[in-house]
Amino acid sequence: MFRSLSFTPWYALGEFVDNSISSYFQNQKALEREYGKRYTCDVRISFDDRIGRLVVEDNAAGIARSEIPRALRTGEPPPDTSVGLNLHGVGMKAAAFWWGRHLTIETWPLGERHGLRVEIDLGAAGTRPQGMATVHQIRAREHSGTRITVDGLWQNAPVASKTKATVAAYLPSIYRKFISVADADTGIELASEASHPVRLFLDGRQLSFEPPKLLRSPFWPTADGPAKGARSRLWRKQVSVRLTSGKQISGWVGILDTMSRELSGFTLHYRGKGIGGVTPLHAKDSNSGFRPRQIFGQAGSYRAQSYIGEFDVTALGKSITTDATLWTPDEEEEFVDHVLEKLKDPKSDMWSMAVNFKRRKRNQVDKKNLSNASSMAAKELRNAVSGKISHENVEEEFTETESALPEVRFAITDQEVHTHSFGLRFSSQRSRPFITLCENRAGRAHTVVVNESHPLLDDLPPVDVNSRTLLTRLALSLTAAEVFVESPDRHLVRAKMNQILNLVHPTPDDLPE
Repeated sequence: MFRSLSFTPWYALGEFVDNSISSYFQNQKALEREYGKRYTCDVRISFDDRIGRLVVEDNAAGIARSEIPRALRTGEPPPDTSVGLNLHGVGMKAAAFWWGRHLTIETWPLGERHGLRVEIDLGAAGTRPQGMATVHQIRAREHSGTRITVDGLWQNAPVASKTKATVAAYLPSIYRKFISVADADTGIELASEASHPVRLFLDGRQLSFEPPKLLRSPFWPTADGPAKGARSRLWRKQVSVRLTSGKQISGWVGILDTMSRELSGFTLHYRGKGIGGVTPLHAKDSNSGFRPRQIFGQAGSYRAQSYIGEFDVTALGKSITTDATLWTPDEEEEFVDHVLEKLKDPKSDMWSMAVNFKRRKRNQVDKKNLSNASSMAAKELRNAVSGKISHENVEEEFTETESALPEVRFAITDQEVHTHSFGLRFSSQRSRPFITLCENRAGRAHTVVVNESHPLLDDLPPVDVNSRTLLTRLALSLTAAEVFVESPDRHLVRAKMNQILNLVHPTPDDLPE
Protein backbone atom coordinates (compact mmCIF):
# COMPACT_ATOMS: atom_id res chain seq x y z
CA MET A 1 0.00 0.00 0.00
CA PHE A 2 2.66 2.52 1.04
CA ARG A 3 4.79 1.90 -2.07
CA SER A 4 1.91 3.04 -4.25
CA LEU A 5 1.41 6.41 -2.54
CA SER A 6 1.90 9.41 -4.81
CA PHE A 7 4.95 10.78 -2.99
CA THR A 8 7.82 12.63 -4.58
CA PRO A 9 11.25 12.04 -2.99
CA TRP A 10 11.33 15.54 -1.46
CA TYR A 11 7.88 15.33 0.08
CA ALA A 12 8.53 11.78 1.30
CA LEU A 13 11.65 13.07 3.09
CA GLY A 14 9.59 16.03 4.26
CA GLU A 15 7.40 13.77 6.40
CA PHE A 16 10.42 13.04 8.62
CA VAL A 17 11.41 16.72 8.63
CA ASP A 18 7.83 17.62 9.67
CA ASN A 19 8.12 15.38 12.73
CA SER A 20 11.43 16.95 13.73
CA ILE A 21 10.16 20.51 13.34
CA SER A 22 6.93 19.69 15.18
CA SER A 23 8.88 18.13 18.05
CA TYR A 24 10.94 21.30 18.26
CA PHE A 25 8.00 23.72 18.34
CA GLN A 26 5.94 21.64 20.74
CA ASN A 27 8.86 21.55 23.18
CA GLN A 28 10.69 24.76 22.33
CA LYS A 29 10.73 26.24 25.83
CA ALA A 30 11.86 22.99 27.43
CA LEU A 31 14.62 22.55 24.83
CA GLU A 32 15.89 26.09 25.40
CA ARG A 33 15.85 25.60 29.17
CA GLU A 34 17.91 22.42 28.76
CA TYR A 35 20.34 23.57 26.05
CA GLY A 36 20.24 27.36 26.22
CA LYS A 37 18.74 30.15 24.14
CA ARG A 38 21.23 29.52 21.32
CA TYR A 39 19.85 26.04 20.75
CA THR A 40 18.99 25.36 17.08
CA CYS A 41 16.99 22.45 15.73
CA ASP A 42 19.16 20.42 13.33
CA VAL A 43 17.70 17.89 10.90
CA ARG A 44 20.24 15.74 9.05
CA ILE A 45 19.32 13.54 6.06
CA SER A 46 21.83 11.12 4.59
CA PHE A 47 21.83 8.29 2.04
CA ASP A 48 24.18 5.32 1.81
CA ASP A 49 23.70 4.02 -1.71
CA ARG A 50 26.11 1.14 -1.16
CA ILE A 51 23.86 -0.64 1.29
CA GLY A 52 20.52 0.99 0.40
CA ARG A 53 19.99 3.01 3.57
CA LEU A 54 18.33 6.30 4.45
CA VAL A 55 18.94 8.04 7.80
CA VAL A 56 17.11 11.09 9.13
CA GLU A 57 18.31 12.37 12.50
CA ASP A 58 17.39 15.38 14.63
CA ASN A 59 18.26 16.93 17.97
CA ALA A 60 14.69 17.81 18.95
CA ALA A 61 12.78 16.47 21.96
CA GLY A 62 12.52 12.82 20.93
CA ILE A 63 9.49 10.54 21.30
CA ALA A 64 8.29 9.78 24.81
CA ARG A 65 7.85 6.06 25.58
CA SER A 66 4.12 6.62 26.12
CA GLU A 67 3.84 8.10 22.60
CA ILE A 68 5.59 5.28 20.71
CA PRO A 69 2.52 3.00 20.33
CA ARG A 70 0.55 5.89 18.83
CA ALA A 71 3.44 6.89 16.58
CA LEU A 72 3.49 3.37 15.13
CA ARG A 73 -0.24 3.20 14.47
CA THR A 74 -1.26 4.46 11.04
CA GLY A 75 -3.95 7.11 11.00
CA GLU A 76 -3.79 8.10 14.67
CA PRO A 77 -2.76 11.77 14.94
CA PRO A 78 -1.03 13.20 18.01
CA PRO A 79 -3.29 14.47 20.83
CA ASP A 80 -2.42 18.10 20.06
CA THR A 81 -2.31 19.11 16.38
CA SER A 82 -2.60 22.84 17.05
CA VAL A 83 1.18 23.30 16.99
CA GLY A 84 3.61 21.99 14.40
CA LEU A 85 3.07 20.20 11.11
CA ASN A 86 1.64 16.84 12.21
CA LEU A 87 -2.01 16.40 11.33
CA HIS A 88 -3.06 12.99 9.96
CA GLY A 89 -0.86 10.58 11.92
CA VAL A 90 0.24 8.86 8.70
CA GLY A 91 3.34 10.64 7.47
CA MET A 92 6.29 8.88 9.12
CA LYS A 93 5.06 5.34 8.50
CA ALA A 94 3.86 6.10 4.97
CA ALA A 95 7.10 7.81 3.98
CA ALA A 96 9.34 5.20 5.60
CA PHE A 97 7.72 2.29 3.80
CA TRP A 98 7.52 4.25 0.56
CA TRP A 99 11.30 4.41 0.74
CA GLY A 100 12.06 0.88 1.93
CA ARG A 101 10.98 -2.23 3.78
CA HIS A 102 12.71 -1.98 7.18
CA LEU A 103 12.16 0.88 9.61
CA THR A 104 14.24 1.46 12.74
CA ILE A 105 13.32 4.21 15.19
CA GLU A 106 15.87 5.22 17.83
CA THR A 107 14.78 8.04 20.08
CA TRP A 108 16.15 9.80 23.13
CA PRO A 109 13.26 11.63 24.85
CA LEU A 110 14.02 14.93 26.52
CA GLY A 111 14.41 14.49 30.27
CA GLU A 112 14.51 10.68 30.23
CA ARG A 113 17.52 8.61 31.35
CA HIS A 114 17.48 6.06 28.54
CA GLY A 115 16.83 5.89 24.83
CA LEU A 116 14.36 3.62 23.06
CA ARG A 117 14.59 1.50 19.94
CA VAL A 118 11.90 -0.22 17.85
CA GLU A 119 12.03 -1.97 14.47
CA ILE A 120 9.34 -2.83 11.91
CA ASP A 121 9.87 -4.97 8.82
CA LEU A 122 7.52 -5.40 5.85
CA GLY A 123 9.28 -8.42 4.41
CA ALA A 124 11.23 -8.65 1.15
CA ALA A 125 8.13 -8.01 -0.98
CA GLY A 126 6.88 -5.24 1.26
CA THR A 127 3.51 -6.94 1.78
CA ARG A 128 3.88 -8.71 5.14
CA PRO A 129 3.98 -6.22 8.02
CA GLN A 130 4.84 -7.78 11.36
CA GLY A 131 1.99 -7.93 13.82
CA MET A 132 3.88 -6.76 16.91
CA ALA A 133 6.81 -4.41 17.49
CA THR A 134 8.94 -4.61 20.63
CA VAL A 135 10.38 -1.48 22.22
CA HIS A 136 13.92 -1.95 23.53
CA GLN A 137 15.75 0.27 25.95
CA ILE A 138 19.10 1.64 24.69
CA ARG A 139 21.87 3.78 26.13
CA ALA A 140 21.31 7.47 26.65
CA ARG A 141 23.18 9.97 24.51
CA GLU A 142 24.33 13.50 25.18
CA HIS A 143 21.43 15.21 23.37
CA SER A 144 17.75 14.39 23.00
CA GLY A 145 16.39 13.65 19.54
CA THR A 146 15.36 10.90 17.13
CA ARG A 147 17.12 8.86 14.46
CA ILE A 148 15.02 7.24 11.72
CA THR A 149 16.75 4.56 9.63
CA VAL A 150 15.17 2.96 6.58
CA ASP A 151 16.97 -0.09 5.20
CA GLY A 152 16.23 -2.18 2.16
CA LEU A 153 15.41 0.75 -0.09
CA TRP A 154 13.28 -0.53 -2.90
CA GLN A 155 15.17 -1.28 -6.12
CA ASN A 156 13.57 1.67 -7.87
CA ALA A 157 14.07 4.08 -4.99
CA PRO A 158 15.10 7.42 -6.52
CA VAL A 159 18.49 8.07 -4.92
CA ALA A 160 20.48 8.82 -8.09
CA SER A 161 22.70 11.89 -8.04
CA LYS A 162 20.33 13.82 -10.33
CA THR A 163 17.41 13.15 -7.99
CA LYS A 164 19.50 14.13 -4.97
CA ALA A 165 20.26 17.45 -6.67
CA THR A 166 16.55 18.02 -7.20
CA VAL A 167 15.83 17.10 -3.58
CA ALA A 168 18.50 19.59 -2.50
CA ALA A 169 16.71 22.26 -4.55
CA TYR A 170 13.19 21.45 -3.32
CA LEU A 171 13.71 20.91 0.43
CA PRO A 172 14.95 24.42 1.29
CA SER A 173 12.14 25.90 -0.78
CA ILE A 174 9.53 23.76 0.99
CA TYR A 175 10.91 24.74 4.42
CA ARG A 176 11.91 28.32 3.56
CA LYS A 177 9.90 29.71 6.47
CA PHE A 178 11.86 27.61 8.93
CA ILE A 179 15.42 27.90 7.64
CA SER A 180 15.32 31.60 6.69
CA VAL A 181 14.85 34.46 9.15
CA ALA A 182 13.79 37.19 6.71
CA ASP A 183 11.34 37.56 3.88
CA ALA A 184 12.13 38.51 0.27
CA ASP A 185 13.55 42.04 -0.07
CA THR A 186 11.82 43.41 3.02
CA GLY A 187 13.67 42.04 6.02
CA ILE A 188 10.28 41.40 7.64
CA GLU A 189 10.41 38.72 10.33
CA LEU A 190 8.57 35.57 9.44
CA ALA A 191 5.62 34.00 11.26
CA SER A 192 6.03 33.16 14.95
CA GLU A 193 6.54 29.43 14.31
CA ALA A 194 9.35 30.24 11.91
CA SER A 195 11.04 33.05 13.81
CA HIS A 196 13.68 30.66 15.17
CA PRO A 197 15.68 29.12 12.33
CA VAL A 198 15.97 25.40 11.74
CA ARG A 199 19.08 23.97 10.11
CA LEU A 200 18.56 21.37 7.40
CA PHE A 201 21.35 19.14 6.07
CA LEU A 202 21.51 16.72 3.14
CA ASP A 203 24.49 14.34 3.04
CA GLY A 204 26.43 16.68 5.33
CA ARG A 205 25.73 19.89 3.37
CA GLN A 206 23.62 22.59 4.99
CA LEU A 207 20.74 23.65 2.77
CA SER A 208 19.83 27.32 2.47
CA PHE A 209 17.10 29.37 0.86
CA GLU A 210 17.69 32.61 -1.01
CA PRO A 211 14.45 34.53 -1.62
CA PRO A 212 14.16 35.60 -5.28
CA LYS A 213 14.79 39.29 -5.75
CA LEU A 214 11.73 41.41 -6.41
CA LEU A 215 11.48 44.30 -8.85
CA ARG A 216 12.16 47.87 -7.76
CA SER A 217 11.19 50.42 -10.40
CA PRO A 218 8.88 53.34 -11.12
CA PHE A 219 5.52 52.43 -12.65
CA TRP A 220 5.49 51.93 -16.41
CA PRO A 221 2.00 52.89 -17.68
CA THR A 222 3.08 51.90 -21.20
CA ALA A 223 5.95 49.95 -22.76
CA ASP A 224 7.64 53.26 -23.67
CA GLY A 225 8.89 53.74 -20.12
CA PRO A 226 7.98 55.10 -16.67
CA ALA A 227 5.71 58.05 -16.13
CA LYS A 228 7.57 61.34 -15.75
CA GLY A 229 8.49 61.97 -12.12
CA ALA A 230 7.35 58.53 -10.97
CA ARG A 231 9.20 57.22 -7.90
CA SER A 232 10.84 53.83 -7.65
CA ARG A 233 8.95 51.31 -5.51
CA LEU A 234 9.08 47.66 -4.51
CA TRP A 235 6.56 45.69 -6.53
CA ARG A 236 5.10 43.62 -3.71
CA LYS A 237 1.56 43.74 -2.35
CA GLN A 238 -0.09 42.14 0.68
CA VAL A 239 -3.23 40.16 -0.10
CA SER A 240 -5.84 38.88 2.34
CA VAL A 241 -8.89 36.90 1.25
CA ARG A 242 -11.83 35.77 3.38
CA LEU A 243 -13.65 33.17 1.36
CA THR A 244 -17.42 32.77 1.33
CA SER A 245 -16.84 29.60 3.36
CA GLY A 246 -15.33 31.77 6.12
CA LYS A 247 -11.77 30.47 5.63
CA GLN A 248 -8.96 33.00 5.55
CA ILE A 249 -6.05 33.07 3.07
CA SER A 250 -3.34 35.69 3.43
CA GLY A 251 0.01 36.39 1.81
CA TRP A 252 1.64 38.53 -0.83
CA VAL A 253 2.14 38.79 -4.57
CA GLY A 254 5.08 40.43 -6.30
CA ILE A 255 6.91 40.91 -9.59
CA LEU A 256 10.28 39.24 -10.10
CA ASP A 257 13.28 41.44 -10.77
CA THR A 258 14.35 39.00 -13.49
CA MET A 259 11.74 37.05 -15.42
CA SER A 260 11.95 33.31 -14.78
CA ARG A 261 9.91 30.34 -15.95
CA GLU A 262 11.27 28.30 -13.01
CA LEU A 263 10.74 30.74 -10.13
CA SER A 264 7.42 32.32 -11.10
CA GLY A 265 4.19 31.11 -9.54
CA PHE A 266 2.47 31.13 -6.16
CA THR A 267 3.67 28.97 -3.26
CA LEU A 268 0.99 27.76 -0.83
CA HIS A 269 1.94 27.18 2.83
CA TYR A 270 0.46 25.09 5.60
CA ARG A 271 1.78 26.46 8.93
CA GLY A 272 4.89 27.61 7.12
CA LYS A 273 5.56 24.47 5.07
CA GLY A 274 5.23 24.77 1.31
CA ILE A 275 2.60 22.24 0.21
CA GLY A 276 1.62 23.56 -3.20
CA GLY A 277 3.31 25.37 -6.06
CA VAL A 278 6.75 25.04 -4.46
CA THR A 279 9.40 26.27 -6.88
CA PRO A 280 12.90 24.85 -6.32
CA LEU A 281 15.84 27.22 -6.48
CA HIS A 282 18.69 26.48 -8.90
CA ALA A 283 16.75 23.67 -10.60
CA LYS A 284 16.29 23.87 -14.34
CA ASP A 285 13.09 23.00 -16.20
CA SER A 286 10.94 23.24 -13.09
CA ASN A 287 7.28 23.81 -13.76
CA SER A 288 5.87 23.30 -10.28
CA GLY A 289 4.63 26.77 -9.34
CA PHE A 290 0.90 27.30 -8.83
CA ARG A 291 0.03 29.39 -11.90
CA PRO A 292 -3.70 30.00 -12.40
CA ARG A 293 -4.23 30.68 -16.10
CA GLN A 294 -6.53 33.65 -15.37
CA ILE A 295 -3.52 35.42 -13.79
CA PHE A 296 -0.44 33.98 -15.48
CA GLY A 297 -1.88 33.54 -18.95
CA GLN A 298 -0.09 31.55 -21.61
CA ALA A 299 3.20 29.83 -20.76
CA GLY A 300 6.15 31.98 -21.79
CA SER A 301 4.23 35.27 -21.58
CA TYR A 302 5.48 38.25 -19.57
CA ARG A 303 2.98 37.62 -16.76
CA ALA A 304 3.74 33.88 -16.70
CA GLN A 305 7.40 34.66 -16.00
CA SER A 306 6.94 37.69 -13.73
CA TYR A 307 4.46 37.03 -10.93
CA ILE A 308 5.51 35.37 -7.69
CA GLY A 309 3.82 35.09 -4.32
CA GLU A 310 3.32 33.17 -1.10
CA PHE A 311 0.01 32.42 0.62
CA ASP A 312 -0.90 30.84 3.94
CA VAL A 313 -3.62 28.25 3.25
CA THR A 314 -3.56 26.61 6.68
CA ALA A 315 -7.30 27.12 7.11
CA LEU A 316 -7.95 24.88 4.12
CA GLY A 317 -6.01 21.86 5.40
CA LYS A 318 -3.57 19.61 3.53
CA SER A 319 -3.52 16.22 1.84
CA ILE A 320 -2.18 13.06 3.51
CA THR A 321 0.96 13.27 1.35
CA THR A 322 1.29 16.95 2.39
CA ASP A 323 1.73 18.19 -1.17
CA ALA A 324 -1.71 19.60 -1.97
CA THR A 325 -4.22 22.09 -0.61
CA LEU A 326 -7.67 20.81 0.31
CA TRP A 327 -9.82 23.46 -1.28
CA THR A 328 -12.93 23.06 -3.37
CA PRO A 329 -13.04 24.28 -6.99
CA ASP A 330 -15.28 27.15 -5.85
CA GLU A 331 -12.80 28.17 -3.13
CA GLU A 332 -9.90 28.09 -5.55
CA GLU A 333 -11.82 30.16 -8.12
CA GLU A 334 -12.82 32.70 -5.48
CA PHE A 335 -9.20 33.03 -4.33
CA VAL A 336 -7.90 33.50 -7.89
CA ASP A 337 -10.56 36.11 -8.67
CA HIS A 338 -9.64 38.11 -5.57
CA VAL A 339 -5.90 38.06 -6.36
CA LEU A 340 -6.65 39.10 -9.94
CA GLU A 341 -8.69 42.03 -8.64
CA LYS A 342 -5.78 43.12 -6.44
CA LEU A 343 -3.32 42.91 -9.34
CA LYS A 344 -5.54 45.19 -11.45
CA ASP A 345 -6.06 47.75 -8.67
CA PRO A 346 -5.30 51.15 -10.32
CA LYS A 347 -3.55 52.36 -7.14
CA SER A 348 -0.71 49.89 -7.79
CA ASP A 349 -1.37 48.42 -11.22
CA MET A 350 0.72 45.24 -11.16
CA TRP A 351 -1.32 43.87 -14.05
CA SER A 352 0.00 46.50 -16.49
CA MET A 353 3.44 46.71 -14.90
CA ALA A 354 4.24 43.03 -15.52
CA VAL A 355 3.68 43.49 -19.25
CA ASN A 356 4.95 47.03 -19.83
CA PHE A 357 8.19 46.94 -17.86
CA LYS A 358 11.19 46.00 -19.99
CA ARG A 359 14.13 44.63 -18.01
CA ARG A 360 16.76 44.96 -20.68
CA LYS A 361 17.95 48.47 -21.38
CA ARG A 362 16.22 49.59 -24.50
CA ASN A 363 17.63 51.98 -27.04
CA GLN A 364 15.42 54.96 -27.66
CA VAL A 365 12.97 53.95 -30.35
CA ASP A 366 13.81 55.92 -33.47
CA LYS A 367 10.46 55.92 -35.19
CA LYS A 368 11.89 57.67 -38.24
CA ASN A 369 14.53 54.97 -38.77
CA LEU A 370 11.96 52.23 -38.24
CA SER A 371 9.75 53.80 -40.88
CA ASN A 372 12.72 54.13 -43.22
CA ALA A 373 13.59 50.45 -42.77
CA SER A 374 10.04 49.41 -43.68
CA SER A 375 10.04 51.71 -46.71
CA MET A 376 13.37 50.29 -47.88
CA ALA A 377 12.12 46.70 -47.64
CA ALA A 378 8.97 47.63 -49.57
CA LYS A 379 11.03 49.29 -52.32
CA GLU A 380 13.26 46.21 -52.57
CA LEU A 381 10.22 44.04 -53.17
CA ARG A 382 8.69 46.50 -55.65
CA ASN A 383 11.87 46.79 -57.67
CA ALA A 384 12.49 43.04 -57.71
CA VAL A 385 9.06 41.80 -58.73
CA SER A 386 7.65 44.59 -60.92
CA GLY A 387 7.21 43.24 -64.43
CA LYS A 388 8.20 39.73 -63.34
CA ILE A 389 5.31 38.63 -61.16
CA SER A 390 2.09 37.19 -62.57
CA HIS A 391 -1.23 35.82 -61.36
CA GLU A 392 -0.35 32.35 -62.55
CA ASN A 393 -0.19 29.60 -60.00
CA VAL A 394 3.29 28.39 -59.07
CA GLU A 395 3.93 24.71 -58.64
CA GLU A 396 6.70 23.61 -56.31
CA GLU A 397 9.60 22.15 -58.25
CA PHE A 398 11.90 21.56 -55.31
CA THR A 399 12.98 17.97 -54.70
CA GLU A 400 13.89 17.02 -51.14
CA THR A 401 17.41 15.61 -50.92
CA GLU A 402 18.12 16.01 -47.21
CA SER A 403 17.47 13.16 -44.79
CA ALA A 404 17.99 14.96 -41.46
CA LEU A 405 15.47 14.21 -38.72
CA PRO A 406 13.19 16.93 -37.29
CA GLU A 407 14.54 18.86 -34.31
CA VAL A 408 11.06 19.39 -32.89
CA ARG A 409 8.07 17.06 -32.95
CA PHE A 410 4.54 17.70 -31.77
CA ALA A 411 0.94 16.71 -32.54
CA ILE A 412 -2.28 18.65 -33.11
CA THR A 413 -5.74 17.10 -32.82
CA ASP A 414 -8.42 18.79 -34.93
CA GLN A 415 -12.14 19.11 -34.16
CA GLU A 416 -12.80 15.95 -36.16
CA VAL A 417 -10.53 14.12 -33.70
CA HIS A 418 -7.84 13.51 -36.32
CA THR A 419 -4.32 13.63 -34.93
CA HIS A 420 -1.74 15.35 -37.14
CA SER A 421 1.94 14.82 -36.35
CA PHE A 422 4.27 17.71 -37.12
CA GLY A 423 8.05 17.83 -37.38
CA LEU A 424 10.19 20.97 -37.65
CA ARG A 425 13.82 21.27 -38.70
CA PHE A 426 16.17 23.96 -39.96
CA SER A 427 18.33 23.62 -43.06
CA SER A 428 21.50 25.33 -44.28
CA GLN A 429 21.03 24.23 -47.91
CA ARG A 430 21.27 27.68 -49.43
CA SER A 431 19.42 27.04 -52.69
CA ARG A 432 16.27 25.51 -51.20
CA PRO A 433 13.07 27.54 -50.79
CA PHE A 434 12.65 29.53 -47.59
CA ILE A 435 9.83 27.36 -46.17
CA THR A 436 8.90 23.90 -47.41
CA LEU A 437 6.28 21.42 -46.28
CA CYS A 438 6.70 17.68 -46.87
CA GLU A 439 3.55 15.67 -46.20
CA ASN A 440 2.20 12.18 -45.91
CA ARG A 441 -1.44 13.20 -46.10
CA ALA A 442 -2.78 9.68 -45.66
CA GLY A 443 -0.79 9.34 -42.45
CA ARG A 444 -1.43 12.96 -41.44
CA ALA A 445 2.33 13.52 -41.05
CA HIS A 446 3.78 16.93 -41.90
CA THR A 447 7.43 18.02 -41.85
CA VAL A 448 8.25 21.75 -41.97
CA VAL A 449 11.72 22.86 -43.08
CA VAL A 450 13.01 26.43 -42.67
CA ASN A 451 16.07 27.49 -44.67
CA GLU A 452 18.19 29.54 -42.27
CA SER A 453 20.80 30.10 -45.01
CA HIS A 454 18.35 31.72 -47.43
CA PRO A 455 19.67 34.99 -48.94
CA LEU A 456 16.68 36.72 -47.29
CA LEU A 457 18.73 36.64 -44.06
CA ASP A 458 22.11 37.68 -45.49
CA ASP A 459 22.00 41.33 -44.40
CA LEU A 460 20.52 40.58 -40.97
CA PRO A 461 22.36 39.69 -37.72
CA PRO A 462 23.19 35.99 -37.16
CA VAL A 463 20.25 33.88 -36.05
CA ASP A 464 19.82 34.03 -32.27
CA VAL A 465 17.13 32.87 -29.85
CA ASN A 466 14.80 35.75 -30.70
CA SER A 467 15.10 35.40 -34.47
CA ARG A 468 14.80 31.60 -34.23
CA THR A 469 11.60 32.07 -32.24
CA LEU A 470 10.26 34.45 -34.89
CA LEU A 471 11.16 32.08 -37.73
CA THR A 472 9.51 29.18 -35.92
CA ARG A 473 6.29 31.09 -35.28
CA LEU A 474 6.11 32.28 -38.88
CA ALA A 475 6.85 28.90 -40.43
CA LEU A 476 4.52 26.88 -38.20
CA SER A 477 1.64 29.34 -38.52
CA LEU A 478 1.91 29.40 -42.32
CA THR A 479 2.24 25.65 -42.76
CA ALA A 480 -0.38 24.76 -40.12
CA ALA A 481 -2.82 27.05 -41.94
CA GLU A 482 -1.99 25.16 -45.11
CA VAL A 483 -2.51 21.76 -43.47
CA PHE A 484 -5.92 22.69 -42.10
CA VAL A 485 -7.34 24.05 -45.36
CA GLU A 486 -9.45 21.59 -47.34
CA SER A 487 -8.26 22.40 -50.85
CA PRO A 488 -6.01 20.66 -53.36
CA ASP A 489 -4.42 24.07 -54.04
CA ARG A 490 -3.66 24.89 -50.42
CA HIS A 491 0.09 25.03 -51.09
CA LEU A 492 -0.17 27.86 -53.63
CA VAL A 493 0.20 30.79 -51.20
CA ARG A 494 3.41 29.35 -49.72
CA ALA A 495 4.76 28.52 -53.18
CA LYS A 496 4.04 32.07 -54.40
CA MET A 497 5.73 33.48 -51.27
CA ASN A 498 8.87 31.41 -51.96
CA GLN A 499 8.86 32.65 -55.57
CA ILE A 500 8.69 36.29 -54.46
CA LEU A 501 11.46 35.80 -51.89
CA ASN A 502 13.70 34.28 -54.56
CA LEU A 503 13.05 37.27 -56.81
CA VAL A 504 13.79 39.80 -54.05
CA HIS A 505 16.71 37.83 -52.53
CA PRO A 506 18.33 35.68 -55.24
CA THR A 507 21.24 33.44 -54.37
CA PRO A 508 24.47 35.36 -55.20
CA ASP A 509 26.54 33.57 -57.83
CA ASP A 510 29.76 34.10 -55.87
CA LEU A 511 28.56 32.46 -52.66
CA PRO A 512 29.04 28.69 -52.35
CA GLU A 513 26.26 26.37 -51.18
